Amino acid sequence: MRSNLFISFEGVDGSGKSTQIEKLRDWFISIGEEVLMLRDPGTTDISERIRDILLDRRHMQMHAVTECLLYAAARSQLVTEQILPALQSGRQVISDRFYDSTTAYQGFGRSLPEDLIKDLNRIGSHSLVPDLTVLLDLDPETGLARAGKHRSLDRMESGGSDFIRRVRAGFLNIAEAEKHRFIVLDASDGVEKIHEKIISEVQRRLKKSLH
Repeated sequence: MRSNLFISFEGVDGSGKSTQIEKLRDWFISIGEEVLMLRDPGTTDISERIRDILLDRRHMQMHAVTECLLYAAARSQLVTEQILPALQSGRQVISDRFYDSTTAYQGFGRSLPEDLIKDLNRIGSHSLVPDLTVLLDLDPETGLARAGKHRSLDRMESGGSDFIRRVRAGFLNIAEAEKHRFIVLDASDGVEKIHEKIISEVQRRLKKSLH
């Protein structure tokens, strides 16, 4: 049994994932752990190129199935090139999004069939499941306001508040169905308060993995 963890962070854009991921990375380093920080889609050369296509507002006409296939393709490269080797070498792995985002955005947000989403998630992830998923829950309006404060919204963020509301509902639905894997935190809480709750849960999971 591994003593290292694969941790994914989920939530609507603007929920503070990047801040919490960096703080968790720093905490792991402070206790002497090697850690790999990733983003999905992205990180590898191939996945970053796919990410550029997915988020480019010039591609607003992209079909939902095309979108879903591209996310799965980017994830497949990320898993095989980065995540699996890191886990096998004993490193802690933290990912900004994983396949739960596909379920929330393309399943609940775009209303693609559940069976299609499940199949593509399994294929794209090579059947890898996070040990812990941190869901930072935030209302859509606040998230969009935060995301657009310092930059223009990308193609996914430009789906509108109704779309993001469906995505948020999707995340909460997934978390409810997989309580053993998820921890749901209020993203409107203070940064340090959220960080402390994440560290507490990570420590619990690490202790559990050693027994």
